[in-house]
Amino acid sequence: MFSLYGKLFSILRASFSYSGRTARMEFWFFFTFFTLMFFAALGADVTYIRQQEPSGLALFLYQLMGNREPFVPLYLLLFSPAMVAITVRRLHDRGHKWWWTLVYLIPFFGLFPMVAMLARKSQEGFNRFGANPLDMAALAKRDAQATRSSYDSAPAHSPSPAE
Repeated sequence: MFSLYGKLFSILRASFSYSGRTARMEFWFFFTFFTLMFFAALGADVTYIRQQEPSGLALFLYQLMGNREPFVPLYLLLFSPAMVAITVRRLHDRGHKWWWTLVYLIPFFGLFPMVAMLARKSQEGFNRFGANPLDMAALAKRDAQATRSSYDSAPAHSPSPAE
């Protein structure tokens, strides 16, 4: 499989990269993370701010946001660029341009075509946005196995007469 934290940090590092392609698994992994963290921020807003008097950092954020709940807007400010970037790269993987992300803005009806586009299989091979990420992963895995097998088959070091 893949390292959970490693995959998440690689996605966050590419937050402002709108070029290239992203595989389905990477997109849906980050989408799930994004959605779960959104609901966690929403829960933090509802439970902490509304049930007790905020103090410390929560009070500062509460006042900074104009006496509104601070966690959801702060979360969206931090993670929305990464979500937009990975969506654009996923659309590139399907062969679509970035402006297809604007379909999200159509109330009620925009979600269904986007989910259909994002859930479909990648274009095979190379398209105008780059190589298929699954092909690149397979090549990297093959190269790593070849390197590992070359180390395994290398002769053991034997001391030379000069030593």
